[in-house]
Amino acid sequence: MFFASATFFVALTSNLYREHVWDAFTIVSLLKSKEQCGKVLEVTHIGEQKDRFTKAMGERNCKFILEGQPDAVHHMCDRCFITYVDDNGDSKTCQAIVGDGFSIGRPCCGVFRCTDPLQNNRHRFCKQHYAEHNVCAIVGCTAPISDAKQKSCSNSVHQAMEKKNKEKGNAAFILKERYQKYQLQHPDEGSNLTTHDSTVDEHLEWFEVESNGDVHIFNEPDPGTVGGGTLDDIEEPCPSKSMHGNGNPIKARFGRRRTHNEQTLVHPCGVIFARTTMFGAEAVSNFLVMLGNAFAVPGARKPEHVFYDTNCDARQQAENDPWFKDIGMCIDVWHFLNKHKVTHEYCQKNCNPYMYKELRDENGQWTFNTSVAEQTNAWLQGYHSMCREMLPARFDFFLDEMIRLKNIEVISKLEQRGKNPREYDL
Repeated sequence: MFFASATFFVALTSNLYREHVWDAFTIVSLLKSKEQCGKVLEVTHIGEQKDRFTKAMGERNCKFILEGQPDAVHHMCDRCFITYVDDNGDSKTCQAIVGDGFSIGRPCCGVFRCTDPLQNNRHRFCKQHYAEHNVCAIVGCTAPISDAKQKSCSNSVHQAMEKKNKEKGNAAFILKERYQKYQLQHPDEGSNLTTHDSTVDEHLEWFEVESNGDVHIFNEPDPGTVGGGTLDDIEEPCPSKSMHGNGNPIKARFGRRRTHNEQTLVHPCGVIFARTTMFGAEAVSNFLVMLGNAFAVPGARKPEHVFYDTNCDARQQAENDPWFKDIGMCIDVWHFLNKHKVTHEYCQKNCNPYMYKELRDENGQWTFNTSVAEQTNAWLQGYHSMCREMLPARFDFFLDEMIRLKNIEVISKLEQRGKNPREYDL
């Protein structure tokens, strides 16, 4: 019997592919979600297998947006919620949330800040903007492409830029092939290589044209995940004068645009309250909108303190918003000491966590772990290679489900450690 089981196991695993694992994960997750609602999972019996669960995943994604993470919305414990006595002798309560962003970057529409999904992860534009595939990929140029196999117009300089882009892609493909052959010969080395299809490379590129017509290509560096915007905010017009010999850089996007980053809100105990996708940039205005939306779900309790890397900017923008009036908006201790200038008067006056008595215990130690979001995002970043080619429905479904499972694990550990995890009374 043992040998029969082993033989069956070998036969099963030898024919087990990642599509099977994904289907199993999806079906079990959807079935459990429907069971909790007292409903039945219904999917179409026609079409390709990869598309059969898209509608059901989308419905579950909407449910999480409208109702929040099920184990986080009403959560409180001794590591994220405290009671204290203020200077007037009144008993007060305090719960904190920490915000931070991390980069995964799934494919999205090439029109800046368009949130419509791609129909195929090899497309560069969504259904609404699909006609943009027929427009030259040089930023600011509105001329039609020269033919269906090209991404540039009939302008010889633009065509030279596309040729340079393809040469770079071919070189990357050759190097990848060589490295993969090396891996087969040395399986214990370089096992963590992450590769992607160079033909749909997503980098925004800069080109410079010499006076002799030679074209040079440069990749635009990542502008980071925090700030008022990205270099994509300003669409530069195609120069009206000759580009030969002027030395001006020209921007082009021959590949796909990707979302900017994922933003999380995490309680100091490690329970993940919310996650959202930032399309254009992790601007503080976007963070404030996310914060308001996250705590607008039914039963959510607005926190007394919000920690965020650039709260000095966020607080200034939120000063006239009554929703933020009774919320402390400090910078976490590490960033305040290492990333913010002592000469920044507004920051030093309004965002120093030492201002608030409740953020320190009787021994002078910090009450909350304000580095928890970065620690959590490091865990989520581990799914980068799995998520980077997913389309929105699958991407959101996967991350939200992993967060749900992580929250269950965190709450279980809090219980074991005597931190009294519980749900507050509505």
